[in-house]
Amino acid sequence: MSYEELLGWFSYFEQRPAGWRDDDRTHKLLQAQGVKEKPWIIFPTLSSIYKPSKNTKDGIDINNLKASGLFQKLLSAKGGDKVSV
Repeated sequence: MSYEELLGWFSYFEQRPAGWRDDDRTHKLLQAQGVKEKPWIIFPTLSSIYKPSKNTKDGIDINNLKASGLFQKLLSAKGGDKVSV
């Protein structure tokens, strides 16, 4: 595994920690029973999913966009104008 791939996996597990689906499911069941608490307060694993990011504008996180595979493909496009960053 290359170093870049390893860093990618670290980033993935930072955004989607192990067990987050189970915690999300449990939180939804608790909501159905009347619990009003924020999901990331009950389950810290849900903070990266539900807690609003501070560096967003109009709901778009620029850092996530620049790190996406699609954006990297756009930057390396051939036969057209390059995207300015």
